[in-house]
Amino acid sequence: MKSLRLLAFAALVAAVSPAYAGFYFTATGLYNSPQDIKVTSASAFKGSLKDSTGFAGAFGYKLPLVPLRAEAEIQYLKNDLGGGSSTLGSTTGSGDSKQFSGFLNGYVDLPSYYGLSAYAGAGLGVARVNLDNFSVFQGLTNVAQFSGRKDAFAWQLLLGVQYHLFGQATLHAGYRLVQHDSIALTNAAAVNALQHVKFGDNNIFELGVSIGF
Repeated sequence: MKSLRLLAFAALVAAVSPAYAGFYFTATGLYNSPQDIKVTSASAFKGSLKDSTGFAGAFGYKLPLVPLRAEAEIQYLKNDLGGGSSTLGSTTGSGDSKQFSGFLNGYVDLPSYYGLSAYAGAGLGVARVNLDNFSVFQGLTNVAQFSGRKDAFAWQLLLGVQYHLFGQATLHAGYRLVQHDSIALTNAAAVNALQHVKFGDNNIFELGVSIGF
């Protein structure tokens, strides 16, 4: 009976374990659809950030015998400022937001079926946020103008599927929700007032390839 339990346990481990264990590298293309950006001020400005593409790269390790893996990732996103609104009415904007982030991610890989499996993960890290010539106009009046960079705590949640291509290569597609804390920058259009800039969720769709070695 004991040997049967050991065999059953070994079969379970084999069923849920990843296709291979060891180090891997991942390159991923990103499509980012961000929510509004908000500025804490008397005019309560809220503006849209345009959709854009970005990229991510990661170096990780798949643990043997268990369906777990961990990785260090870098991520880059750039979004142009679109229109918006404030307590005074509609606004126009120019400039862009850049987010260069580093994450430590952990994943669980679900059992594979004909080479296809799902995964779920989460990550914690730091985002360096750069607002470049970020200006907001209410008619002809400049109500917000930011140029600067700050670091902020960041986190992300990831869900997707991966498909075994050949050897230790896999193709993955998924969704990730990325968020970081608000940053405080000087608004040159408001007598150099220190104001908090809050970003909404980054809704990101991804497609990439992982190579094990």
